[in-house]
Amino acid sequence: MSLEKIDGALFKKILIHSARVLEQNKKVVNSLNVYPVPDGDTGTNMSLTMEQAVAEAMKIKSDDLKRIVDAAAWGALMGARGNSGVILSQLFRGFALGVPEGKDSLNPKELAEAFKKGVEEAYKAVLKPVEGTILTVAREAAERMILEAKKSKDVVVTLEKTIEHAKKVLQKTPEMLPILKEAGVVDAGGRGLIFLMEGFLQVLKNPSVLDEYKSEEVAAETGPEPANINVENLEYMYCTELILQTENSSPDLETLRSQISSLGDSLLITGMNNVIKIHVHTNHPGEVLEKALKWGELTKVKVDNMKLQHEEFVKNSANQSLGHEDDGEVKDTEIVAVVSGDGLKEIFNSIGAGVVVEGGQSMNPSIEKILSAVEDAKSTSIIILPNNKNIILTAEQVKNLTDKKVFVVPSKSIPQGISALLAYDPALSAEENARRMGDSLENVITGEVTFAARDSKWNGTDIKEGDVLGIMDGEMVAIGRDRKEVLEELVEKMASKKQSGMLTFYYGEEVTQEEAEDVAAKMAEKYPDFEVEVYRGGQSLYYYIVSLE
Repeated sequence: MSLEKIDGALFKKILIHSARVLEQNKKVVNSLNVYPVPDGDTGTNMSLTMEQAVAEAMKIKSDDLKRIVDAAAWGALMGARGNSGVILSQLFRGFALGVPEGKDSLNPKELAEAFKKGVEEAYKAVLKPVEGTILTVAREAAERMILEAKKSKDVVVTLEKTIEHAKKVLQKTPEMLPILKEAGVVDAGGRGLIFLMEGFLQVLKNPSVLDEYKSEEVAAETGPEPANINVENLEYMYCTELILQTENSSPDLETLRSQISSLGDSLLITGMNNVIKIHVHTNHPGEVLEKALKWGELTKVKVDNMKLQHEEFVKNSANQSLGHEDDGEVKDTEIVAVVSGDGLKEIFNSIGAGVVVEGGQSMNPSIEKILSAVEDAKSTSIIILPNNKNIILTAEQVKNLTDKKVFVVPSKSIPQGISALLAYDPALSAEENARRMGDSLENVITGEVTFAARDSKWNGTDIKEGDVLGIMDGEMVAIGRDRKEVLEELVEKMASKKQSGMLTFYYGEEVTQEEAEDVAAKMAEKYPDFEVEVYRGGQSLYYYIVSLE
């Protein structure tokens, strides 16, 4: 039995089951990460991105295909984590752009064209696209789908041929990227995409596969905890957030902004396709809702009493996701930093980070979390420090979702983030500071000591699960079984790059203060031309983070 079209009801099932297939296989995807360090989270990032895409789509009670696709694209964008999650969200975004208004179903040709549009948007999101990655698998799959759609009107046949080709392309990724060949793996993101496509196909062949699933099982991630608010200076009491579904794919956001601006402050209005998101602090949330209803149908409403939130925050000291030291003053520029570890958070706050977002290795924050931090910051000019190479692309997406001026300083590590913060000059503009802070990144050598999460191979050397690894600026330079010996070898490699400077150790949660101070003392004796300091970082997974500048 052939299937010539996919309608809204079927697309919902496809989303749910595809997400479930990826969730069930995320460990397989994680295991394909090139580096054996314990932050191989491509599968986790893609799965969490899909989870929120599904959650938003399920809020659409009708079977309107365009509305479902747009909602899924919005959910994927807000839930996107890491490079793989951002690329997946852009595939969704382009796919949504490729589905015309009023379209109630897609035939193979239309499905292929929408997929192709998704690939185009994904390539645009990456500054320097690299072949041999999820992008290659997606592009080749889209091109094959277009070819197969010309041969058959059956969606099942078209998708079967597409997946067959995508799998062949995936097997060739090690030939395109030598680093994959050396590690003996195929591209993780590409494998994750094929899992999604396989879930898609399973639903087409057997729509009843979802009978045991309940839509309420799939829940959107909750947002960050409320930021600390100076209630003495609180002019508006209610933080009001809402999402609208509109008939118009290009609503006049400026007009809407002018209608709501008089009702409060901290106003943010963003839109994508037929979805508008509004955030405002007001004393009359009902009036905001009344004005918003004239623009479309409410799909989500959230109203928080910020005074009560603050009192609860103080009572429980429970804000773990977002730290915000708020003195009630509007700052010219505020810095948002992504950091993990109690000690490191304190350090970043103490040297100028106004907002700290919980995140780092193995816990990449979503676009929504970083966006919320930007919205809550008491400035219209924001500088973001990702402090992780896998969070830079996520941070970049925030620029398009806020009215604030956002600059991303592409810090790839904690030491780079600290160096950038120390280069900040309050007398300069945000743009000047972003440039100055970016220049400072080149002055830092970053070292990390962690452990191998799985067996692997690197530059011809076999790595066993549990081995201690020394990494310098992303390159593995030391392998052993004793972390202090590996640290010593790592520092030796770092010291060969500089004759003098500041050598700083940030020790993790598994390292005692006594051990760290003993290590620092020995390093100071061995390298008399370096000024040595040691701080508690409290980070997980990494025994030591080392900075040399």
